[in-house]
Amino acid sequence: MSRENVETLRRSNASFNRRDRAGVYADFHPDVEWRDLQHPPDSPERLRGIPPLLAVWDQWEDAFDEFTAEIEEYIDAGDHVLALTHCRAKGKDSGLAIDLRTVDVYEFADGKIVRATTAYADRHAALKAVGLEE
Repeated sequence: MSRENVETLRRSNASFNRRDRAGVYADFHPDVEWRDLQHPPDSPERLRGIPPLLAVWDQWEDAFDEFTAEIEEYIDAGDHVLALTHCRAKGKDSGLAIDLRTVDVYEFADGKIVRATTAYADRHAALKAVGLEE
């Protein structure tokens, strides 16, 4: 099933970069848990369910003219997929450019994304989180 998990994440990421909300969340479990380790001070660290994720998307669209998250490498870890992600954004009002790399972990069950933890500082921390490295 793990190869299918990588393909599911690849499809969802492509939809994100096209700003296709329905495509992004088609493979998410309705009660998905989203955890952002580097969340802004005015945003919660954890969200549960698709409606809160859509609300965050609205905030991104209000704040940024451009926002992409290109997954540069997928690491198949069975029920988990690690994604080495390159995020770029440009502020609407400020013009401020954001360019950062993170490692994100997606957990799958029955072909759906059930949990995502974003913004690990490095590969080692993400691998350790899924029990693949000490």
